[in-house]
Amino acid sequence: MENAKKAWSMILKDLKCEKKYFVWTFVYAAYMAFTIGFAVKGQVVTHDYLNPVIDGLFLMLVPFLGFYFNRRSFKYLSEDSYTQMLAFFRALPIPDQIVIAYRLIQIFLAFLVNGIVFFGLMYFIIEPAQIQMSFVEYLAFALTWIGYGVLVSGLYMYFEFSTHGKGYFKSTLLFIGGVIVIAAIIKFCGGNMLLSSFELANRWSMLSPLMWGMLLAGALSLVLFTNLTKRKLRIRDLV
Repeated sequence: MENAKKAWSMILKDLKCEKKYFVWTFVYAAYMAFTIGFAVKGQVVTHDYLNPVIDGLFLMLVPFLGFYFNRRSFKYLSEDSYTQMLAFFRALPIPDQIVIAYRLIQIFLAFLVNGIVFFGLMYFIIEPAQIQMSFVEYLAFALTWIGYGVLVSGLYMYFEFSTHGKGYFKSTLLFIGGVIVIAAIIKFCGGNMLLSSFELANRWSMLSPLMWGMLLAGALSLVLFTNLTKRKLRIRDLV
């Protein structure tokens, strides 16, 4: 509990010092909602519309809802800003447990805010009557994808804290490449992830097995990568 309080105070300091970056976070989430939302609307009408592109975009972009813009996120490659942050925290010194708690709170806060903006705007763009879903059923759809995003966020946290900027960039490219391959395989097998997640949410609402499976997988991912990240931080050379 004490670690969480200290991590939250660090979050509040970020929010106070970097307000201009957070405005762009909202703008980015809204932009993604409008651009992807109209594509999703097209796929609801014509099932093969832009498939597997939309599947790939969702797999690639939903995890980014777990970030909010700040100076570090823009400078991680040119200045290795995440490594600099860790070195600064270690010099204060701030224990690794608080650093991890700080990052986890960032993830949850970003998904809360960005998720409301992204899925909220998209709900009105694709029109509830057109997808024949109640708000609660759509909420189950949104939570399904947020669960997936949280799952990948654990991996991103490990990338951030375990390697330098160039290594983080390369790891991100590998992940994006993997997502493209997965979307292509699903299309080749005759599947459609987006429409399937809609259908399960529509049928089961808040009892959707896919939603609860993704949320559980997201929680397990955070536990796994939190432990892996802690071990890595103990031995990592930040020079």
